[in-house]
Amino acid sequence: MKTKTVEQLLSILPKNQTIESDISGLFFYCADRPRKTVSYIQEPSICIVLQGTREIYLGTDCQKFDDSSLMFCPVNIPISMHIKHATVEKPVIVLSMKLNLALIREVMAKIPPQKNADYEHQGIKWPLEDTILTAFERLIDLLNYPNDIEFLSPLIQQEIYYRLLSAQQGHKLRQLVVNGSHTHRIAQATDWLKAHLEEPVIIEDLASRCGMSVSGFHQHFKEITQLSPLQYQKSLRLMKARQLIQLGEAQVSQIAMQVGYESPSQFSREYKRLFGVSPSSELINI
Repeated sequence: MKTKTVEQLLSILPKNQTIESDISGLFFYCADRPRKTVSYIQEPSICIVLQGTREIYLGTDCQKFDDSSLMFCPVNIPISMHIKHATVEKPVIVLSMKLNLALIREVMAKIPPQKNADYEHQGIKWPLEDTILTAFERLIDLLNYPNDIEFLSPLIQQEIYYRLLSAQQGHKLRQLVVNGSHTHRIAQATDWLKAHLEEPVIIEDLASRCGMSVSGFHQHFKEITQLSPLQYQKSLRLMKARQLIQLGEAQVSQIAMQVGYESPSQFSREYKRLFGVSPSSELINI
């Protein structure tokens, strides 16, 4: 990332909080001190570390991200983020842009189709090509010209999607908006799981809902989210529970039932395993 762009962001970004910029769907996070692991649901997005390094955990898998790679999240993915090193002199800066499916389809309709080659799914980490980074720098620069944002930001975002679709792993972005593709079907499954958080999951029914065999559903679900369907649901439930606990408006046992747990003791064990603290201790500290 060019020094000028980093300096521009450092002059306008509040520290240690996530904000949405004046460009709709474009978010920034700037940390000037190390941050303990925090868990959340990453919406379908492109995320880039503009300065510094952060660690992303998906289940037991840990990946490091810096300005040499981007994170592609095609569906809602429960992740944990850890920033080990950040200082006032050199903060960690993270950009996140929500995926605009309508705009992606519009760009796809104007460019030649790629051949559907067989490939090994390589998760959420892509090499960050210079052409992609340069387009994002132009988008960030628009923040200096508020009157131009409404007209120019969609044009620059179209270029960003063109660059992403043309990239080495661009077929993954294409698959997200192609009806009937594995990615599109898994996106439907994750949307259903998020909307029916408290309901038990019958894998056969969920696979059938997506028009897939059980074995194929399991395989592609884990390729895209890095989690099995049951692990995914558990992570969603626990992260939703933590949000409710932080509101401080209900008892732990009530929250456990609200997110689909029948056993408060099981809920407490799994909560502590994921977050490192018991739910009751977090409720006390509010």
